[in-house]
Amino acid sequence: MEWNSIWGYCQIDYQSWPSKIQSDIQRITIVNNHDFSSIRMKFANLYGMEPIIFSKVSIRNLSASLDQSKEVTVLGSERVNLLPGSRLISDPIYLHANPGDVLQIETILAEPVEINGGIVTYSRRVTEVTNFDNDRLVLQKNLFKMVHENNRMQFIYGIEELLIPHDSQQTKIVFFGDSLVHQGFIVDQLTLRFLKTQKWNTSIINKGIGGSRILFGTDKNSDDYNRHGQSGLLRFEKDLYTSGPKEIIIVLHGINDILTTQYNNATEIINGLKMYKEIAHVHHSKVMICTLMPFGNSQFYSPALDEIRQEVNDWIRSSVATDDYFDLDKMVRDPLRPNCLDRNYDTGDGLHLNESGGRHIAKSMELNQIFEES
Repeated sequence: MEWNSIWGYCQIDYQSWPSKIQSDIQRITIVNNHDFSSIRMKFANLYGMEPIIFSKVSIRNLSASLDQSKEVTVLGSERVNLLPGSRLISDPIYLHANPGDVLQIETILAEPVEINGGIVTYSRRVTEVTNFDNDRLVLQKNLFKMVHENNRMQFIYGIEELLIPHDSQQTKIVFFGDSLVHQGFIVDQLTLRFLKTQKWNTSIINKGIGGSRILFGTDKNSDDYNRHGQSGLLRFEKDLYTSGPKEIIIVLHGINDILTTQYNNATEIINGLKMYKEIAHVHHSKVMICTLMPFGNSQFYSPALDEIRQEVNDWIRSSVATDDYFDLDKMVRDPLRPNCLDRNYDTGDGLHLNESGGRHIAKSMELNQIFEES
């Protein structure tokens, strides 16, 4: 049986910000947009130096009239032993859910461990996590160094994806890119819009990594390890198609190539985006590329760099560039200062969106562009 991902994020390398935790109960809630009767869980400890061992993992549908917790097993074992660098997939779990239901995953840590990686989201509209020491709530900033350093984020360890059996009625979308995707404000608001407009059985998987670039991997001046991931050209196919075919790929990528390298010319960035299109077409996916948003109020701004952004955007808007595109630049720019983000959508650094910005983009994207025959 083929299984498709309905929720998931990229694992992030936090070896530079390790966190030693003694005991923990992790509870993750997820707003579901699918109708299913069985589900599987993908576990991951890709950057760990020690095993992550869960004494028990369970999942439940909080919206069901009979709220029954379902035990999650791997090869029949309740105890989940995630060795460093490993991924595991659970046995099928027989749990029914409908679009709009809220799922809850609970993991119980068996023994102390140093956490060196996991998944991160800033938005809390679809996914939210809380941590407990027995019955006592523990704030993540007091548990994880990465959240202490940036308390806008929320962090999940050991869990990577949820998968359900393939169905021809499902629409499978991946949103690929950098922190502007990774933060989750656009992706979560699109998920909620799909629910509201009854675009049920549509998954939109977040494959953004903060700091990610098309042409290069992690800048070693920024991180000694691999916090910003491999280059987009290396990870595109692997991150998108490991968990099954995808009908639609939405790409928002390239701003970090402009801002953080000496090798930042429009031609190479455009060639990278062209290669995304070629790879996606090999897998029979439709590709929709987003224009790069303005950064005029950021510390990185210069007219020369903005000229590169405009050249990339002109190519994206051309008829030969992609199967279709979304003009995020026009959606969020300041009408009086078009090289800057509208302050209503700016998180405060002149580069990243706040939740209102994500909501505005999700509301402005034409759904018929996404859901037409691909």
